[in-house]
Amino acid sequence: MASSANDVWGAVFVATNMYPEAMPDQITAIRVTNRDGVTAGSIREITYGKDIKRMVARATEEITRVDHEHRTIESRFNNDREFVGKIFRSASLVIKVDPNSFDDGPSSRGCTITWTWTYSGFKDNLNFKMFQDAIGRGFASLDAYLAN
Repeated sequence: MASSANDVWGAVFVATNMYPEAMPDQITAIRVTNRDGVTAGSIREITYGKDIKRMVARATEEITRVDHEHRTIESRFNNDREFVGKIFRSASLVIKVDPNSFDDGPSSRGCTITWTWTYSGFKDNLNFKMFQDAIGRGFASLDAYLAN
C-alpha cells in the first residue's frame, strides 16, 4: 500500500466509522456489541457490501488479540452461524501491518498488509478467489481513502 504503516494501523482503530465510508463495496456497517470494538474481547457485527454480500450478508467477529508493537490484530468467527455456517466451519483472521523495508519513519509512505485467513470446511460451491479479490479491492479502497 502507498499509505504509511502508522496510517493503516490507525485506521484499524477507527474501522467502525471509517471502513464503511472507505470501502462501501466491501463493508456497509460495523456495529460494536461488546466492549469498545478495538480491544481483545470486543465483538463487532459486520454488514457486508455488494462485493461480499453475494457470499454472505453479515458476520460476527470477536477480536482475540491486539499487539500494537507489532501492528497485529487477530479475530475469530467461530460462533457466527451465518458467516461460519454458510461459508466455513471455523475461521480466524490475523492482520499485520508492516512498514516497507525502506519505510521505518512515522511520516514515511508505504506498507505491506499481511492478511492471514485460517479456516476449515470451505463450502465447495463458493469461489474463494472471488472472496480474496473482494478483500484486495477493499484494501485498495482504504489506501485511496487514506491518501485523500
